[in-house]
Amino acid sequence: MAGTPKARGDSSSVALLDAPAPPHSVEAEQAVLGGLLLDPAAWENVADVVTQQDFYRPDHQLIFDAIGALAGEGKPCDVVTVSQHLESTGKLESAGGLAYLGSVARDTPTAANVRAYAEIVRERSLLRQLIRAGTDIAAEVYNNKGESARDLVDRAEQRVFDIAEGSFRKREGAVPVRQLLPGVIDQIDEWHQNPDKLRGLPTGFADFDKLTGGLRPGDLVIVAGRPSMGKTTLAVNMAEYAAVHPGTRASVAIFSMEMPSEQVITRMLASIGGVPLNNLRSGKISDDDWVRITSATSQLSEAKIFVDETPALNPTELRARARRVKREHGLSLIVVDYLQLMQVPGTQENRATEIAEISRGLKTLAKEMQVPVIALSQLNRAVEQREHKRPVMSDLRECVTGDTLVCLTDGRRVPIATLAGTEPEVWAVDEQQRLTRARAEIVWKVGRRPVFKVQLASGRSIRATAEHRLLAGAGWATVGDLKVGDRLALARCLPEPAQPQRWPDHEVVLLAHLVGDGSAGRRSVSVSG
Repeated sequence: MAGTPKARGDSSSVALLDAPAPPHSVEAEQAVLGGLLLDPAAWENVADVVTQQDFYRPDHQLIFDAIGALAGEGKPCDVVTVSQHLESTGKLESAGGLAYLGSVARDTPTAANVRAYAEIVRERSLLRQLIRAGTDIAAEVYNNKGESARDLVDRAEQRVFDIAEGSFRKREGAVPVRQLLPGVIDQIDEWHQNPDKLRGLPTGFADFDKLTGGLRPGDLVIVAGRPSMGKTTLAVNMAEYAAVHPGTRASVAIFSMEMPSEQVITRMLASIGGVPLNNLRSGKISDDDWVRITSATSQLSEAKIFVDETPALNPTELRARARRVKREHGLSLIVVDYLQLMQVPGTQENRATEIAEISRGLKTLAKEMQVPVIALSQLNRAVEQREHKRPVMSDLRECVTGDTLVCLTDGRRVPIATLAGTEPEVWAVDEQQRLTRARAEIVWKVGRRPVFKVQLASGRSIRATAEHRLLAGAGWATVGDLKVGDRLALARCLPEPAQPQRWPDHEVVLLAHLVGDGSAGRRSVSVSG
């Protein structure tokens, strides 16, 4: 059929017959390399624009790599030093030899425009990456092993997004303050002219908006709390107000990895309509309630709210989906519910590292797309032990050393390091200071941190970070706040171990005395009475 490209390929590749050479510019590549050979200082102008892989010709890749190696060692870069470096690595002949290096430097009149030439090289590289991605996408479709079209589309979109993200990172870096000042002054003048105007997106919570000035583009806002404390309701109400309020009509994307989309919309209907949520859930709806629900439905149907309930998204997938929403509908706010339900492939062995990577990904997303991101996060149980119930930053992470023994409910005492990545059932202390069974939310490694050793008069000890909490005489206290003479609580008894040990009679007698009224120190045993 005329006009239809013919394809050829095997089980792993697809290519077009008689395809033209991929986009490239030999002249621009030579100008970049020549500029670097003429002026070593030019390296600073191109190192953040192009990489070795951006060059089309293999010999140019070798030359650029050699220049980069010398620049990294603080050595001069010219025809002689580069040729010597290539010769020492056995690559001089593959790079064209000394004669070619000389001709590249000789044919470049000046290094003044080296950055502009580097931009051309980078532009051609992006085009080649798109071609390569398109070929790979076609190969995956032709050799599909039963994957759905949706999965293939998502992966294809991710390939293109990765290219776009790489391009984003290559944009201009440091900017002189004189270029930034006019925009800042204009912004200050606007604030002066409109002192009561919010600087960011309103949330509907007057006190919050007054304190923060609204949700500003590029901000990552963490809403943290214990389970069932209203985090989702708060975030959904903020999103719903931003989308429905006549003064904003914002486009909002909600990534609900915990709650089904139907529940999210139900909460919005209850909030906008002023109908108790329990009435909607129980079906006890009066005629007046139906009127309010109808009005709320009308408002929501006009709002640009998009709910994605895909579970366990990673930052890359979330960015791709957010970019899709922005491209098709515009985007003013992103809500992520909740942070701990996201994951990063390849970091499961260290949950703290994974959470940190997720947080960085969300902040990058906020800056790249210039929208505020609200991310929900769960706090640990320590906040419940305080009288005022007020959370602090340390509630997000605290730890003991990996060799600390944990008492499991089956009687075993195992090092906490062996429980990393699990949710074991352990013996814990409740509000009445009694031992009770409890399911750990998650056990994860946090790497190397300063550790304190707490040792009692009996010789028993524990090593933990400064913010780890222990039960003291006056309630829970952090390790860093303990003083010499403070008393700490210890369990009076524990369940029988899974594999009881046999002790000699004299050790059993000593233990009985100690349990009765005594203690054992490092060098002495004390029994009273």
